[in-house]
Amino acid sequence: MRHLLFILCLTLSLHAAFDKVATTAAPFLKMGVGARATAMGGGFVALADDGSALYWNPAGMTRTQGMSVTASHNDWMLDIVHDYVGVTLSAGSNERIGVSVSSLTMGEQPVRTLENPDGTGLQYGVQDLAINLGYARQITDLLSFGISGKLVQLRAYNETAQALALDIGSILQTPHHGVRIGMALSNFGSDVKFEGRDLIIDTDIDPDIDGNYNSDANLRTEPWPLPLMIRIGLSVDLLGKDQAVWQNSLNRLTLALDADHPNDGPEHLNAGVEYAFQEKLFLRAGYRHNYDIEAFTMGVGTQLNLRGLGKVRVDYAIVPKERFGSTSILSVEFLK
Repeated sequence: MRHLLFILCLTLSLHAAFDKVATTAAPFLKMGVGARATAMGGGFVALADDGSALYWNPAGMTRTQGMSVTASHNDWMLDIVHDYVGVTLSAGSNERIGVSVSSLTMGEQPVRTLENPDGTGLQYGVQDLAINLGYARQITDLLSFGISGKLVQLRAYNETAQALALDIGSILQTPHHGVRIGMALSNFGSDVKFEGRDLIIDTDIDPDIDGNYNSDANLRTEPWPLPLMIRIGLSVDLLGKDQAVWQNSLNRLTLALDADHPNDGPEHLNAGVEYAFQEKLFLRAGYRHNYDIEAFTMGVGTQLNLRGLGKVRVDYAIVPKERFGSTSILSVEFLK
């Protein structure tokens, strides 16, 4: 055990000693999904009990009931849009399966060159896409485990890059006031490398010889790793039913705290709180520590009973980003 702790401390020290910002590709994989989790500052790895669980912690799928369909829309900065759709289904008494699609897109932009700085008349687009398929199992009454595999595709004009990755997570509910401990490893996978027709150029292999034919040559692009993320978190119901610290049949107050360790930047702390009145009206707030332009988050939500059709929950979150203004996220979840 002492050797393990020494290796862990050494790894963390080496990580802190080097600046690894902008050393990974596909940074959209680090963008949180769901208005509920976002409003709580991203402190969600131990709480993940809705349709966004496939992103935050695949083990959280075991905490959803029946069929869950979630759609999330994020109007991010600079006319960039981040969308997420996730579906979870029962695969047995203690098993769940899920699939999700996450995309980052922007509007068409004019192609500019040195000769035509105002545009050539052509347009180009950029899209990042992740398709995720997950499985979760309730191993015991207190412990759940989940794993998911994802296909990541990046596209910029005529160039594309692909990668495969895994997410692994677990949630342990302790007997002490139902305190939940969550752990997740996200985006463990292959490197990405762009390829495409715009990287093929005509090259004169020997300019000193007249009359020889030009040959096609591929411009070499370097492979980049995915943004590996390790999350560890706690959540507890301070006020509420069952095992809450203080019992209350009408109100619930949940506290969540996460520690994030990315491979391309400093560690982060994410704290969030959620107040629920009769599980119909929700108020949320969060704080994100050690981020460049983010700190406080907030949001609201409501859940409606559609009688025999199930339930629908609508959540909204706002994230102030200093001089860039605020971004807003709207989520809708259907529960059957």
